Amino acid sequence: MNGGFQIKGNYLDLLAYFGIGGAHPGGLDLTKTVLDAENILSSDHVLDLGCGTGQTSAYLARQYNCHVTAIDNHPIMLEKSNHRFQLEQLPVRVINGNAEKLAFQDDSFDYVFSESVVIFTDITKTLNELSRVLRKDGKLILIEMIAEQTLTEELISDVCELYGIKKILNEDEWKISLQDAGFNQIEILKQQSAELINTEIQDLNQSKDIRLEFYDLWDQHHQLIHQYRKLLSYRVFRCLRS
Repeated sequence: MNGGFQIKGNYLDLLAYFGIGGAHPGGLDLTKTVLDAENILSSDHVLDLGCGTGQTSAYLARQYNCHVTAIDNHPIMLEKSNHRFQLEQLPVRVINGNAEKLAFQDDSFDYVFSESVVIFTDITKTLNELSRVLRKDGKLILIEMIAEQTLTEELISDVCELYGIKKILNEDEWKISLQDAGFNQIEILKQQSAELINTEIQDLNQSKDIRLEFYDLWDQHHQLIHQYRKLLSYRVFRCLRS
């Protein structure tokens, strides 16, 4: 790998084994700010795409008493999210599923919330699926990493190898992808340096016997974010399905 980064593991596995809640840019504080600006009703059906350890789904269920469906495809994430919901006695429906081929009927949800998930998938397939399962006038809220400017091949290689992604979109490319999927009103709620990814993590549910390579990978993640902090940012997209 270029730039001095030596990848020895999978970033999503790292998040799963460490049980990191709110690993996305801005963490739970940003999640609360974004959600609290919405008018989420107790009758609303909300999909948490790529729920991870269930932190956001739990907040949704507690705060709004709405119908929450949490979906992920990582067995350790599913185990930890289920454990969280059982401990807190929250009626969250947990699904083992594929973001690119959702096992839901058309027009199933009033909201879809996704925190740094779509970039790890085939973006076109996933956005088309999210448009399909949202009801008319339903809202998609995405928190995603973006490129602030044209990136060098070296940087693209570093980031894609570290995170296991295929490409990094800029803001305009995200907007075009969203429009192509059927979202006709796209609003930028927040933009910020990706350095916020390094905010203190307060929600951990670590697995036993974590391999040393995952500690190395976590260090590489922080090193990359610091090195490229002026080139990588995130956006919060609020999108209305047409």
